[in-house]
Amino acid sequence: MELKGATALVTGGTSGIGLATAEALLTKGVNVVINARRPNQDVLDGLTEVAGKTGTRCIFAAGDTSLPDTSAQLVQAARETFGRLDIIVHAAGGAAPGTALQIAPDKWMEAFAVHVHSTYHLFRAAHPLLAARGGSVVLLSSAAALRGCPGTVAYQVVKASLIQMARALARDHAAENIRVNCVAPGIIRTPFHAAMTEDARRNNLTNRIPLGREGQPADVAALVVQLAENDFITGETVAIDGGMSMRMV
Repeated sequence: MELKGATALVTGGTSGIGLATAEALLTKGVNVVINARRPNQDVLDGLTEVAGKTGTRCIFAAGDTSLPDTSAQLVQAARETFGRLDIIVHAAGGAAPGTALQIAPDKWMEAFAVHVHSTYHLFRAAHPLLAARGGSVVLLSSAAALRGCPGTVAYQVVKASLIQMARALARDHAAENIRVNCVAPGIIRTPFHAAMTEDARRNNLTNRIPLGREGQPADVAALVVQLAENDFITGETVAIDGGMSMRMV
């Protein structure tokens, strides 16, 4: 895909991996619709500055992607502003701690709404624009979906669902030249992992991550951009975890 002049929708785009991906796409010449539940003006000002330096544009579209109507609104924002939508990066998400006996039924359902149902609604809403030029969808899964992680049953299940969602969508829509892939990040230095204790961090660096360091949001963003751009990768899930999935217990 020729990135320069393309348009992307990045959900969860005001923090962590979503923010880094929005910045990376802007620097590649992509116009970006940035979505989050609430605006962060400092972040938006920073992205607008990046856009100004690269000759691109970015707009903010508020909305909760776990709600079905939000998807149509986000796609409409891209259509009205840029006339096209070529790339979706679905980075919106959240933690869902607890075993099956600990997580409440409403939190279980919320995890599916945030991660899985939102992907379904986004793809359906965006399909006509993606099919028009041959688009790319990149879903954010997790290393926890590959090898498991104790005490997070809902999170593991929904993130694993995204891996199969990518395969299914990629297979069903390959004839339309729509590519769908997943990335499976490990421990990345983002607000998601901010609550991690120092003991847990030391254990990760010493015993769980062969490279001995946490990843940065920019590391994941670079992979997302590559998957969006490469025309011959589809249906794949790429781990980016410093080798952690080789050791995860």
